[in-house]
Amino acid sequence: MIAGFLLTAYAALSLIVTTSLSSPKPIIIDTDIYSDVDDVGSLAVANVLHNCGLADLRGVVINERSKYGALAANTINTYFLNGDIPIGAIRPLSDDTFFDKYRYLDSLGSAQDNSITIISIGFLTNIAELLESPPDQHSSSNGRELISSKVKELVVMGGTYPAGWEFNFGGLDPASTKAVVENWPANVAITYSGAELGGGIYSGYLLPTHSPPNSPILAAYQWYVGRGSTVRESWDPVTTLYGILGLDGFQKLGFKAPLVFANSIGYNSVLDNGTNSWVYDSKVTNQHWLELADGVTNSTVSFLLDQFLVHNPLDSRCI
Repeated sequence: MIAGFLLTAYAALSLIVTTSLSSPKPIIIDTDIYSDVDDVGSLAVANVLHNCGLADLRGVVINERSKYGALAANTINTYFLNGDIPIGAIRPLSDDTFFDKYRYLDSLGSAQDNSITIISIGFLTNIAELLESPPDQHSSSNGRELISSKVKELVVMGGTYPAGWEFNFGGLDPASTKAVVENWPANVAITYSGAELGGGIYSGYLLPTHSPPNSPILAAYQWYVGRGSTVRESWDPVTTLYGILGLDGFQKLGFKAPLVFANSIGYNSVLDNGTNSWVYDSKVTNQHWLELADGVTNSTVSFLLDQFLVHNPLDSRCI
């Protein structure tokens, strides 16, 4: 059985972009929305792109046991008029999993082949358990088989590149990190957004002056950052932006991609304490880590992210 990985109810920046750009990308966000406010920024990015037709947010999964995680995620989704998006959570203070209607396996099982992008912006506990899950009444396939057939890409905010230690990998559950990194199916892409990328990109500058007054994004950044500031590193928002738009999708917004793959070959290697290092191996081509494209500055990406953080939920345009 899958302990801890069931969904509650699953399922030039001034350019105006409408909802008819393309088919939306189906995504699942797996978040530790308790330890930092950048998870809030990520859900803002996802909801805005969901509303303008570039993303299909199938569900939000909470990967830590805070009793406030699911409530916070639902508050953000509801603010963006998406209160019907299913949210799954681990039951607080126990090893039981809380769910209402649909399992994570249901969502993958009903998806088209090679269609789902999972965006992990927290601990890899849930995904590790999904990999090891056996067939059950919800699916005749085991978790690994479902991932191999249904998942197009796993996008992970975790690690430091080309080598180092980072909290999502080593902070609470390094064993799950190691299990996912070492056992991810070779036919499914996995892309890493490291601490060094989002750590240099600060967003939230425009929140006090450009947010609607009832914005929970504004409130979250004010409370978390404190001292009159709303500026925070953008580890999770930049990961989510790539997870939805990839390298080619930024042109749908009318501008060049700010991110590129830093490598063409190789794989991530993780020690027992979560420390990672990149191993260059020409036989492995499904794994990459991200860096800024030539000529792109941290402030350029910061200003782009701020457009999503301050977005009015009644505005169906992307930016």
